Amino acid sequence: MVPEPRSADHQLTADWLTAGGHMSVRVRSTGTRTLLVEVSGEVDLGTARRLDAVLQDRVDGDVGELVIDLRGVTFFSVAGLNSLLRAQLLADSAGALLTVDAGRSRAVRRLFTLLPTDFDSVANVRPVP
Repeated sequence: MVPEPRSADHQLTADWLTAGGHMSVRVRSTGTRTLLVEVSGEVDLGTARRLDAVLQDRVDGDVGELVIDLRGVTFFSVAGLNSLLRAQLLADSAGALLTVDAGRSRAVRRLFTLLPTDFDSVANVRPVP
């Protein structure tokens, strides 16, 4: 279970959720049963738990595809990778397809190449609308 962040850890600004640290998350539906989660900034030990909480709150049986857009990520730690693994479990339990778009984020691509994961093959990387 992901611990719920303290209210001082985040604030809403327009439709972006700014977590403690330097990470922002925006969640929106882009079509029938598609949930787009755009992440920007730093995904590290201090911010990954907020990403987990956002995903846990939003992914349910009504989601057919979960798209995680990491193109705006400037720092991506193993904690971020663990968040993606938990997102895969959430998507599986909801019967949804997980799509990860690393775009040209050097931080995300570097971790994918350094650590052997299935995300290079699981991540159905495609341009996000």
